[in-house]
Amino acid sequence: MDQFRALMDKIRKAGNVFALTGAGVSTLCGIPDFRTDQSGVWDRFDRNRIFNIDVFMREPRCFYEFAREYIYTLGSITPGPAHFLLAELEKKGLLSAVATQNIDGLHQAAGSRTVFELHGHPRTSHCLSCGRAYNLEETGRRLEGHPWPACDCGGAIKPDVVFYGEQLPQHALSGSMQAAAACDLLLVLGTSLVVYPAAYIPQIALESGGELILMNKTPTPFDRSASLCIKGDLAEVCPKLLEMIRDLEP
Repeated sequence: MDQFRALMDKIRKAGNVFALTGAGVSTLCGIPDFRTDQSGVWDRFDRNRIFNIDVFMREPRCFYEFAREYIYTLGSITPGPAHFLLAELEKKGLLSAVATQNIDGLHQAAGSRTVFELHGHPRTSHCLSCGRAYNLEETGRRLEGHPWPACDCGGAIKPDVVFYGEQLPQHALSGSMQAAAACDLLLVLGTSLVVYPAAYIPQIALESGGELILMNKTPTPFDRSASLCIKGDLAEVCPKLLEMIRDLEP
């Protein structure tokens, strides 16, 4: 509990708190961590082909075999304790924004309003041939009974998720970098900080004079630079912190 009290004290004293999240906040909700072998996903799918833009251009079916099970079922997933923790911090006026490496939309579902989705999201899609936009429901309907969803022009419809070989959304990336440079305190939850350019965010925060708080089960390259490292399971840590935050005066 001493670490929790120290964290709460730092949050209360900070003028500007920003958060960065990774797969670890969503594995609590039943979403596999696609970057590890522990989920078993890669026993069935080739990780080098699923999110590869060159493969998608040649063979969109390869991605959609995976997506119909793991992306177009996200609507049935509910937010977890880390999502509610950050949403409550924002509600209390203690958090300016969240940057996330996840594409599941669970921060917004929990109530977070300012979210920078660094790897995009599947709520919208676009035809790679004519550029026509589709929402999630329409893309899902066009996928039913077909190997991949086709546009009326015959082109392949791709979700607005960042694939390997594509650039991150500029508004999300620049917004995150600016928020990191402006924050007094950066909270990092559920990410090993080995994937760039997202891993630049803590570096920018530190170089701009901000403090770094890490909440992750495994070590990260930034552990020695952090003011506080909480190594417990987020499933246990976040509910305790959430209770403490809800007790704070608005």
